[in-house]
Amino acid sequence: QSRAPLRMTGWGWRELVAVGCVFAAVAIGLSTKNAEAFFGAGALLLIAGLLLSVAALRRVEVGTDLESLVQLGVRNAARRRGRSVGIIGVLASGVFMVVAVDAFRQRPAAETARRDTGTGGFALVGESALPIYDDLNTAKGREAFALDEKIMEGVRVVPLRVRDGDDASCLNLNKALQPRLLGVRAEELAGRFRFSKAEVNWEAVGERRTSNDGVAGAVPAVVDANTVQWALKMKVGDALQYKDERGQPFQLRIVATVAGSILQGSVVISEKHFVEKFPSIGGYRFFLIDGPREKVAAVREHLSRQLADRGLELTPAGQRLAEFQAVENTYLSIFQALGGLGLLLGSAGLAIVVARNVLERRAEFGLLEAVGFRRGQLRALVFAEHRWLIVCGLVIGTASAVVAVWPGLRERAGGFPYAEMALLLGGLTLGCVFWAWVATRVALRGSGVAALRSE
Repeated sequence: QSRAPLRMTGWGWRELVAVGCVFAAVAIGLSTKNAEAFFGAGALLLIAGLLLSVAALRRVEVGTDLESLVQLGVRNAARRRGRSVGIIGVLASGVFMVVAVDAFRQRPAAETARRDTGTGGFALVGESALPIYDDLNTAKGREAFALDEKIMEGVRVVPLRVRDGDDASCLNLNKALQPRLLGVRAEELAGRFRFSKAEVNWEAVGERRTSNDGVAGAVPAVVDANTVQWALKMKVGDALQYKDERGQPFQLRIVATVAGSILQGSVVISEKHFVEKFPSIGGYRFFLIDGPREKVAAVREHLSRQLADRGLELTPAGQRLAEFQAVENTYLSIFQALGGLGLLLGSAGLAIVVARNVLERRAEFGLLEAVGFRRGQLRALVFAEHRWLIVCGLVIGTASAVVAVWPGLRERAGGFPYAEMALLLGGLTLGCVFWAWVATRVALRGSGVAALRSE
């Protein structure tokens, strides 16, 4: 007897495959542009995956020779293509939403030591109530505050001048008109943080440029990308209006942005430009401190104690970054919870579809039971019928989501969250398998022979 495998039949699937390939090709073409195009590409890939699923189900030939229960299960899945595609579509759409949102969740704890992250590689962030005039990197400055050389060995302090203003970070719900100014020597931050454009660096804040509206002498400034987009509602090239301490107006031109940093809420300019506009503001009140990670706790305690009369308050850089990112993560959690609820309902719907399929075929299962199939084999048959639907839904949704969010993942210093994504997909898979198992157990309770007798 011939062992004919499951073969494709008919010609209708060819058109569907062609349309799916067209969508995929368009998606790949769009993926070379920007984040919006990537999201559109992901959605198109989701549609293409569903069309290819329809085509795959149409390929199955209803033959008589079957080699295993798996092939029988695949053939049964193709009997009601509408239901099967519905299961794949619901699961893929839910996975697309949940995975895409989770990929953007900020995880600063793993990024604190790297220089191209939101912490700039700094271990501590400090602010003092009174200005500090001494250079804490020199022996003279450390002697002035009786700092222990052993504790301070390998520690580097980057001081910044401060001109108070509005808090333009995400922690302030009010609109910031004139954000706080920070003045720093650009060379102190060389190689630190991650600029939105790779060709830009900290040397840009030391140059004097002409503004786009013809006003000469605009002061170049670097601002956190979130501050520019959400608090200031501006973009690179726009100008902020300020007055110097003599009451003369001047412009700050945004020449670059840094992505998701501890500088959020402030505008950073060159120290020489800061002194030029505000010569009476002396000393430093904002500090970025780098040093060996094993000494961070000791350095923090030592500096806080020795500079207590200056009102110095030190915070771990990772903690400061996490405080800023907590707002974004909260919104992401809301969207992910809504997507997760939809996916939960979709997986519960999977159980309903499985139970309905089994109940409609009680007589068929009764016949299989009558000819010698055990109850466990029948459950394995039902699971084999639906497991590929679950796999297809998860794979299509995940692949489409990764394409959609790839620009954001590529810009993140932490890279792709492999561990978190694997845990998420594992949980989704277990959830779908659980509902399919529950539906199978409930629907196959009792003997199907009675249903066969009623035929």
